[in-house]
Amino acid sequence: MGFIESSRAIKFGSNKYLLELCGELDANLLKVEKKNNVQIIRRGNSLTIFGNLKDCDTTADILMEAYSKLEKGKGIAENDIDIALNIIHNKWEKGVYEEENSNFKLEKTLEYLEINTQNKLVSGKSKSQNKFIKSMLDHELVFGIGPAGTGKTYLAIAMGVKLFSEGMVDKIVLTRPAVEAGEKLGFLPGDLSQKIDPYLVPLFDSLEYFFGSENLEYLIEKRNIEIVPLAYMRGRTLNNACIILDEAQNATSGQIKMFLTRLGENSKVIITGDESQIDLYNTDNSGLKRTRKALSNIDEISVMEFENSDIVRNPIVSKILEVFPKK
Repeated sequence: MGFIESSRAIKFGSNKYLLELCGELDANLLKVEKKNNVQIIRRGNSLTIFGNLKDCDTTADILMEAYSKLEKGKGIAENDIDIALNIIHNKWEKGVYEEENSNFKLEKTLEYLEINTQNKLVSGKSKSQNKFIKSMLDHELVFGIGPAGTGKTYLAIAMGVKLFSEGMVDKIVLTRPAVEAGEKLGFLPGDLSQKIDPYLVPLFDSLEYFFGSENLEYLIEKRNIEIVPLAYMRGRTLNNACIILDEAQNATSGQIKMFLTRLGENSKVIITGDESQIDLYNTDNSGLKRTRKALSNIDEISVMEFENSDIVRNPIVSKILEVFPKK
């Protein structure tokens, strides 16, 4: 680790929460030690951090914020510590750091906005997810653009479930363009419905997580929830609905225009996509980038862009995406 320049001691009020903070076999502490180049020693209900001043202070901030989250009864997800560390190290790399009286000030990395869906409480896992949640609350039309694993679709569906559960909308409509990643629908077995159903499974799975299989089946039967291909949206007007277009990078400008003009009274539209994963035969036909730029100056519309550093799946995913060139 090298020469020890500083140390920082933190005393915690609850040994129970401290044990949860440290993780099984101190797994969380080991992650922080490795990433921040510090040494952490636990004695009783205290942690002492050894390292240079910046590393000690940022490590203490992460641990105290995580502990505060535990005290509020929110728990720590398996990858929360990884996400907090990634956020901070991205700040270091970009120079987004404020220095005051030799102490480094960090924005809160574990204080998240929440979406209460009655059955589930969904928290943002990063600053970008917080911004996306706020945008969905504040705007009629929201774009969530960025790489896979940033939580775009999951949060969009969670917002739809929240609005429906609170009676703010009567219906949730989820749609995708019927384009497969490297496959053509014509080569899949079965009729059109059987060809399309597998492609819509990820949306169905997310809804099932929030509603449960029996409730979801009932809501689909009552048409309170619809999961349909984008082509089936033509000619409709959707009032009192939350309408989510997923994988929008695979829609043409004409299709996105058709989709947006379905918006009726008291409805919210959320569009998610990844401009680096276009599956159209001619990638120039993708209308997502063109459309969101054209609409970005309209007050009622918000565009949220995620980066690889916002990925909340296994940290290796962001490293993998950095290797592959963007389309």
